Amino acid sequence: MAGWWGRALRVDLTKREVSVEVLKQDLLRMFLGGTGLGAYWLYEHLRPGVEPLSRDNIVVLASGPLTSSRVYGTSRATLVSKSPLTSTFFDSTCGGLFPTYFKRCGFDFVVICGASEEPVYVHMYDGGAEILPARDLWGLRVTETIQELRKRHGYKSSAIAIGPAGENLVRLASVMGDGGHAFGRGGLGAVFGSKKLKAVVASGSRPVEEADSKRLDELLDNMRTRITWSPYLSRTLRDFGTDALLTVINDWGLLPTMNFKRGFFERAHRLSAEELAKLVVGRRGCYNCPIACKRVTKTDNVVCEGPEYESIANLGCMLGVDDLRDVAEMNHLCNELGLDTISMGVTLACLLELVEKGKVELDLRWGEADKLKGLIVETAYRRGYGERLAEGSLRLAKMYGEGELSMSVKGLEIPAYDPRGAFGIALSYATSYRGACHLRSWTIAFEVIGVPNLVNRFSSFEKPSLVKYTQDLAAAYDSLVMCKHFAVEFDEEPLSAMLSAVTGVEFSKEELLMVGERVWALTRLFNLREGFSAKDDTLPERLLTPLALGPTAGRAPPLDQMVREYYAVRGWSPEGVPTEECLARLGLKGVVRPWRGT
Repeated sequence: MAGWWGRALRVDLTKREVSVEVLKQDLLRMFLGGTGLGAYWLYEHLRPGVEPLSRDNIVVLASGPLTSSRVYGTSRATLVSKSPLTSTFFDSTCGGLFPTYFKRCGFDFVVICGASEEPVYVHMYDGGAEILPARDLWGLRVTETIQELRKRHGYKSSAIAIGPAGENLVRLASVMGDGGHAFGRGGLGAVFGSKKLKAVVASGSRPVEEADSKRLDELLDNMRTRITWSPYLSRTLRDFGTDALLTVINDWGLLPTMNFKRGFFERAHRLSAEELAKLVVGRRGCYNCPIACKRVTKTDNVVCEGPEYESIANLGCMLGVDDLRDVAEMNHLCNELGLDTISMGVTLACLLELVEKGKVELDLRWGEADKLKGLIVETAYRRGYGERLAEGSLRLAKMYGEGELSMSVKGLEIPAYDPRGAFGIALSYATSYRGACHLRSWTIAFEVIGVPNLVNRFSSFEKPSLVKYTQDLAAAYDSLVMCKHFAVEFDEEPLSAMLSAVTGVEFSKEELLMVGERVWALTRLFNLREGFSAKDDTLPERLLTPLALGPTAGRAPPLDQMVREYYAVRGWSPEGVPTEECLARLGLKGVVRPWRGT
């Protein structure tokens, strides 16, 4: 079938062996690739209860049927594993150049198991791979590592790598790509570090087939037109980048400030897209993307990538920092050291509040950027207070008996949208399989931006149905694998048509959404098996308590009611367990191992 290779690569780091497996076509049709295939593989092959930082954990690196195709926004891949931060199923997607070179190696996904005694990296090429020594790379920061690997393997290659944070098993560690792209969140960089895996290099050159080029030409003509006339894609995102959201989010009272003690930041104008433009010296985009939403910025000390909205909000407003130059440098530090900017910012905010409450004796105040930069470095190397910050906000707060100060769900720090100001995102955070996540259901498009239509952000009416739909669509995007920025303009109908044109396998829009629904059922079963339950589908008490001031004052999401309705909409039991009828409807009975609770 076009779009897929029908082959998987298995890399055993313990045995230093590489092998190739043939994939069943019905498996590819059922799960597509990316998160879909990763969820299937992890559920079927990872032993329940495995310690995430042990050699028994598995990493799946997956492309999708649209990866490296002519469809815009598809130079993306997915990384899947059990998270050392949350102990949940965890997936993360990344753009840039790497996914294209990876797909062109001739594999749909790579399974990495075991652990090496010495630092190594994996080099993939057309039809094969090799495990190579990386002792000389161990200890290097991200850009140094990637540049050295490109020198070794040629400039028609790309790499993903961990920095010192991953090497030191920091639970906030990311796996980084070129140009600030990241498999962020969840500590997957620490999983690489536990396996002594410094990097993965891809040097693929095989062309990816299209089943129906003429049909795809017509669909791409339409796609170009819709992008051109899209206010969000061609104006907001292309002209200003993701930071364009900051002023709007602040005006609406959703901007997390000082560990979510407030929903607005008085000095947010100093962090706006207009202010960021004064530091911008260039733009970058992923391979084959006309948007180029990334920015290159210059401060007095460094020329660096970004920062994007989430990084500005979490390293700026959350910490009381109002100078974009400081935020850009903190963002750059995180990228070079291999740290997730959201979790780093929220964990630092938790520490600041612990200091404020007298629980931690440390000379640190809100807004002290230079000291915060030092703590970021300490975290990556697990030095000083960094040893505790490296564990994430929930473990940090519990060390001092103040677990309620961790703004997290299932252990994953909450992104930069205050759920008291948008009830859909509140439900999204609570029910996400990987913990608090805006990317698994970005209801902000409906509740704030008004694309494709504006809904009442303070109403719970039909929010469970909206969340289910956006979750299923997002999971379909992550299985194709395609950038979810395009989801504001391209729903399941054009996506299914493009998938059909590329692969030659006809998919209806309903079938595409069902792929996403399978992901949510499988990941739910995985988390249930790991000991999670309906009681974990909640928010910190602070975020269920109305604010006294600001645009969202007096509002709080009726979460318990929405969660119950959400389970019913999904066809799950009142305890949040996918029923036998649900699994049968999704075609999963007899395909995956049953869980004792179903």
